[in-house]
Amino acid sequence: METLRALAARLDEASETLSVLARTVTASDPAHPAFGAHASGRPGEIGRALHRQWTTATGDRAREAGAAAARLAAAAAAVRTAAERYAAADDTARRRLAGEA
Repeated sequence: METLRALAARLDEASETLSVLARTVTASDPAHPAFGAHASGRPGEIGRALHRQWTTATGDRAREAGAAAARLAAAAAAVRTAAERYAAADDTARRRLAGEA
């Protein structure tokens, strides 16, 4: 059971790492001037389009990381539940074999 509990703990750690990533991935997005969005004419249009594409992409990655974190947390909970049920089944079998009913 300890192996399952250790696996659940590792899944929880991975989930927390992805949760932090989901919250911070967009925090480092460069401001629109980094893309030349403040320029006039066609270069500015391209810069604004690039900035929109960048923020959309990082927003999408943040949502994906959040969803993956939730799935990992659910997997950790399922593994933990399995470990508890295995332990309970082992305990029940041990009592039966000992004649404790």
